[in-house]
Order: sequence, then C-alpha cells, then structure tokens
Amino acid sequence: FIDRLKKNIDSCRKFMFSVSFIKKAGLRLISSNLEAALARGAEGALITSTYQNFTDIDSLLWFHDLSVRYPDRFSCHLDRECFHDKTGNPVGFHSKGYLFEFSDHNELLIGSSNITVYALLKNVEWDVSVIDDMVSTDSVLTFEAARDEFSSLWVKTIPLSRDLIE
Repeated sequence: FIDRLKKNIDSCRKFMFSVSFIKKAGLRLISSNLEAALARGAEGALITSTYQNFTDIDSLLWFHDLSVRYPDRFSCHLDRECFHDKTGNPVGFHSKGYLFEFSDHNELLIGSSNITVYALLKNVEWDVSVIDDMVSTDSVLTFEAARDEFSSLWVKTIPLSRDLIE
C-alpha cells in the first residue's frame, strides 16, 4: 500500500484524502512526497478528524503549514464532531479513502489504512485500488461516487486553522 500511495502522490495532478487518523510517524513516510507534489503544481485536499483524539497536533500543524505555503493548491478540513446520528449524537469519522486524478486516468485507494506507521508498514490492512480508465462505466461511476462523497464530507467539515488546532 505505501509503495502505491507514494507512486500516486508522485505522479498525480490532484489528490484528495479522507483519513480518520494521522500520526506524525506515519505522515513522515509520505510528507516529502506530498510536499514535492504540491511544489510541482499538483492540487491537494485532505479531511481528517479528532475522532478518539488520535490524530496528533504535530500532523495538524504540518498540514496547516502546507495550506499557508500552498494556499491555492492545498487545503485541509477537520471533522470535529461534524457528523451526527438521527438523535443528534456525534458519530465517529472513520473513513480511509485516497483519491487521485491523473491526466489519463483516476484511481481510488480505499480500505483500512490510516496515515500511521503501523497502518502503512506493520499492521495487517486490507486496501483495494479501483482504476478509472475513463472508459469502463463501472470504474467511472465508482470514482465519481467516491469524489461526490468526498465533496459531501468537505462541505460538512471545518477548514483547518491555527485557532482550531489550539
């Protein structure tokens, strides 16, 4: 998974991640790839959460810094009890989806891997890749549904700011 993730970051024109948990040690495995992608002109968006207080402050600060250095290319949103069940109780944000747009295809990586060193290097995780070749109806519809879901989550979550981190 980590090899595919890095390869996609290195060559995509756009990435969109919806990942519940991020730890600094896991982020370090891909941070140079993310930075290089933005430096070469790729666009990026990331949604993460405060669910179970697992995502660490250092990761949020790093993403905030990216959004300041690449304001036209990178944004990060945070779920901070943004989702509720029918009775109004908060529900956990536990998604793990990585969407990539390339010039000739799109790809969706989805499964159980968060951005933690354990998920990316040590745990038994199940992840699947769906490649949208822009021809096959099923792959096109799958990628479009994932992108629509990302957009739906994006508008319900909060833009990451220094105040929010504090």
